[in-house]
Amino acid sequence: MKIRVPTALALALTLALGCRAAHDDTPHAPAPTSTNEPRAVARVEPHDAGGAPDASDASVSTSSSLLADEAVGPLLARLSENPGDFPSENFVTNETSLLHVAKALREPTLHGRAYVGVGPEQSYTYLALLEPRVAYIVDIRRANFLEHMMFRGCFEAGKTRAEFLGALLARRAQPVTDAGAGSDAGFAALDSAFHTAAPDATLRDEGIARTKALMDRLAIVRAKGDDTAIARIHGAFMKHGLAIAYTMLKSDRKYPTLGENFAARDPEGKPASFLADEETYARVRRLVLENRILPVVGDFGGKHALRAVAADMQARAIPLGVFYTSNVEQYLFEQHTYEAFVENVRAMPRDDDSLIVRVWFDAGKAHPAQRTGHRTTQLAIPANAFLARSAKKPFRFYWDVVNQTAD
Repeated sequence: MKIRVPTALALALTLALGCRAAHDDTPHAPAPTSTNEPRAVARVEPHDAGGAPDASDASVSTSSSLLADEAVGPLLARLSENPGDFPSENFVTNETSLLHVAKALREPTLHGRAYVGVGPEQSYTYLALLEPRVAYIVDIRRANFLEHMMFRGCFEAGKTRAEFLGALLARRAQPVTDAGAGSDAGFAALDSAFHTAAPDATLRDEGIARTKALMDRLAIVRAKGDDTAIARIHGAFMKHGLAIAYTMLKSDRKYPTLGENFAARDPEGKPASFLADEETYARVRRLVLENRILPVVGDFGGKHALRAVAADMQARAIPLGVFYTSNVEQYLFEQHTYEAFVENVRAMPRDDDSLIVRVWFDAGKAHPAQRTGHRTTQLAIPANAFLARSAKKPFRFYWDVVNQTAD
């Protein structure tokens, strides 16, 4: 396998190699403003609301972890940059076509590589298909970073899909039997059980405490406003349950709910979200518990985060498998930072199998590959082909990016 390693990464390798040092917490990006709450690693019992996974859990293996718990916070601080704003509440994805690229992502050549993605829960479904060695979830919103901290706490609390959902939605559902395990049942039984379960403020409060304790254990400094944001995120999932959905300012458009996202099927009709079955959930949970899923605050068109991620991939000798950009590139054209994004992609170690997955939203202009019943179109394009086309003739509009790879 011939991997293209940009020479521009040479100066960044010192940064990445430092990421392996468990106690090197020298920041390479502006660190969040600390609150008065202690940074020390929390020592909690396994079954506390904010505790670490039970050591008896077969999914937990410190020897196979990417890095130690106390090294996670310093690494994320080095990879991250200052947050930006976004005008919508992105608690869950709004892309109904997410699984239309499932066949491409199931290719064995993409497994065991690096994943770079964006957004809230949708990346876990892609991780279930890809089984990467490491995943970087890069989003400009600090709130997205905190939401992934919440998700991680729920993964730790939930050895089963039902336990995960109970923690996430702050609900006590009736016991769910797995009579349909191994069949085509998918998310149906869980959907039924949690749609009728009532929200429980006590479970919400336990979840808030769990997320804060987790961040302490991972040596993540909570920034000013984080505690309020953590409570708001937990509160939103408790209030709406599986009906929570993307919302956009001044729009009454209906977007898919969390329950619909979890019940999603691939083009062949197979349940394919990370909650499709217990085995799939367990594989994704293992990645989480082994510190292989790293949420990063970063701007795709910025000068630090994606370059730092590229350097970390290079230092670990892990090439890019999939870079899921959603439709972030559309905003980069508006901000006149698209060429910086192209150079950030060029900095990543990659080969001819590396893919970029992006989405086109039909806002009056349908994509030729758009499927009936969907207003979003998911596209998987080789990263090297994208970069070659960009070098030949720079893209002018996002439509050019999603509608062609060469002139």
